[in-house]
Amino acid sequence: MDPASDAQVAVAIDPDIMAQLNSADSNSLLDTIDSLREIGVSNFVDLPQIIVVGDQSSGKSSVLEAISRVRFPVDGDLCTRFATELVLRRAPSGETTSNVSIQFADSGDAARLSFKRTTFDKEKLPDLIKEAKEVMGIRNGGAKQFSKDILRIEVTGPDIPPVTLVDLPGIFHSATADQEGRGREIVNQLIESYMGQSKSIILTVLAANNQLAVQKVLDKAMEHDPKRERTIGVITKPDIAGRGSSNERKYLDLAKGREAMHKLALGWYVLRNPSEEERSSEAAERDAAEEAFFRAGEWSSLDPAHRGAESLRKRLSKVLLDHIKKSLPELIENIDRKLWDRKRDLDRLGKSRSTAEELRSYLLGIAEDFQRLAHDAIEGLYSNRQDFFGDLDQEDRRPRKLRAVLRNRHDAFEIVMDTKGARYKIKSREDDEEGQDDDYEDEDEDEGDLDDGDGNSDSPNAVLDPHLQPLVDGYDAPEAELKAVQELHAELDAPYNRGKEFPGEVNPELAFLLFKRQAAPWRRISQQHLDHALDVAKEFVEEAFTYIIGQDDATLTAVLGLHADTFFDEKKIELQAKLQELLRPYSDGYGLVLERKARAKMYKTTSQRLGSRVAARLERKRPDLFEEGPSGGLSRNMIVRAVCEPEEPERETSGIEKVINMVTVRYELALRTFTENVINLAVESCLVRNIPTILTTRKVDRMSFDELKELASESEETQKRRVDLEAQVKILEEGLRKCQRHKPRPLTRKRLAVRA
Repeated sequence: MDPASDAQVAVAIDPDIMAQLNSADSNSLLDTIDSLREIGVSNFVDLPQIIVVGDQSSGKSSVLEAISRVRFPVDGDLCTRFATELVLRRAPSGETTSNVSIQFADSGDAARLSFKRTTFDKEKLPDLIKEAKEVMGIRNGGAKQFSKDILRIEVTGPDIPPVTLVDLPGIFHSATADQEGRGREIVNQLIESYMGQSKSIILTVLAANNQLAVQKVLDKAMEHDPKRERTIGVITKPDIAGRGSSNERKYLDLAKGREAMHKLALGWYVLRNPSEEERSSEAAERDAAEEAFFRAGEWSSLDPAHRGAESLRKRLSKVLLDHIKKSLPELIENIDRKLWDRKRDLDRLGKSRSTAEELRSYLLGIAEDFQRLAHDAIEGLYSNRQDFFGDLDQEDRRPRKLRAVLRNRHDAFEIVMDTKGARYKIKSREDDEEGQDDDYEDEDEDEGDLDDGDGNSDSPNAVLDPHLQPLVDGYDAPEAELKAVQELHAELDAPYNRGKEFPGEVNPELAFLLFKRQAAPWRRISQQHLDHALDVAKEFVEEAFTYIIGQDDATLTAVLGLHADTFFDEKKIELQAKLQELLRPYSDGYGLVLERKARAKMYKTTSQRLGSRVAARLERKRPDLFEEGPSGGLSRNMIVRAVCEPEEPERETSGIEKVINMVTVRYELALRTFTENVINLAVESCLVRNIPTILTTRKVDRMSFDELKELASESEETQKRRVDLEAQVKILEEGLRKCQRHKPRPLTRKRLAVRA
């Protein structure tokens, strides 16, 4: 055989023997698994492997040959030097193919690339093994006698049972020159590795011509299969056990299950190994010779179901079926899950549609679902559709919780307006002298004492919630400019700002001009909030329609393009107009404030400023009053003099200060009103409350046939998808029915006994 890759495909496997490894039930179940495999459902089926373990010269390879009719090498000398896997797999149809390779223990072995075959003849396996030995570096008399490399022969065909047969080196009791200590270690590692796998059916091979007590394979089987649920006993060479000997009687008792220590759930079987002359004859002749042997002598008393290769193949067929059945509960669970997924996808595609009635019915369903979903999202009723909104901690579903997202956006907008809405942050003269914070912050500390109803008691210095910080940082708004009150006085009292006022009075227009300048950032900040709200709403609408329409990409694209995009284009214009309307009273300077609140706020602001001035002047005049210990005779006249005694001419500054106080009061009152109006009158009224109207049942009812087709007609891809899904549902339902029929279950009487 040419060591190069062979392009021919020639496979010789006995179909009659393969049929004996397949029962009718196995074929039915395996056909079901094959059909499920095409749609990715049978991955949970753990296919079994049959490993043959025994002492040297126990007839292991002959057992494998009897099972499969593949000619494993049998030699008087030691011949099994490495593991050989004959991997049989079913194919739904087509010719039988093979692939022969070596799995090298050293993954970097370059020889891997040079050993690959696509031909396999069951009569030529000895020659193939000789070639593999050469590639692995195993040579007679050489340093390397055993290998961890694996010769793997994969055969795939329509009538082949899915099982793996593994020939392993024999257990040896004492090392010879040809079997050094390193070889013993490799063999033990190979055997331990295969026996320890739960999918391995262990064929323990015992030669009847050897003493039962010295055969180590029984101890190894007990170690790896203590319950003896996956071990089958095979007795070989019964014809040379010594007719009438105690050894023959002991093995007969073992085969009949009379040896209590070695009873196996799967039983014992006896095979007669063919002689060298018989190996060259036809398989039928070898089977006839075996049958003739079992009809005479002591071995004829053995149950026919437990003697001969055909009986062993039938037992293995049952073991194969039972092993696959153990995987059925998990397979059924997987089928259920896949079936639910396919049916859900079909529901999302809807029924086939071509007429106006079918198209309208499909769109009406989408519109109804969207309106309910949008309503629940706006009202924050997330438990109504948890499949859409998700659980409490599902981060990827948070954009779908529209009300929560909007509330966070509104909170961030309010914070930015409070902290960055004013152009100036005004510092009073007393603050400059004392090195304190600006008077707005000082006043807020006592603001709760005066119930003026503005509700603006939150401190700007409050700690910001972590979830709001990224939203606040998302605003492009400059910090307020720090401006001393003296500088503001100078600007307002400049000669070029005078009007027709009386001497000593202040131009009343200055208050409107200062307010407009102070509120200038409002437009920029509120515009960004509207943009954020539009983005949030768009993301929700896209998520909602994607969820409702599912995999119908054509309809999804049409609905989003013709209805959602149009809606948001219109709302963007409407929001711009509404913002302009809300800003106009403040930008044009005619906005009015509630007089009662304004007076209360004005009185409060003026008193606080006066108190600061009195305290500052007293501290300068009588610092001892602020020291610990007895004070030095504070009187009413002293306070009056401190307040009334001018340090500099104030005839004209009192009017300017009144303007500043008026603007401060008006700004604080207007800020809350404007912020709430942007939230309620713009975002909520113009945008959010209208989201459910993007696609309504009323709109669908009024659509023409052309409009219906534009939105809901099926693409060829969708039609094909529906056909595929319907076919898969049929396969899954049939597969589920068959798997449930084969699923192992406790007998009713056993269940009742347990309850009793």
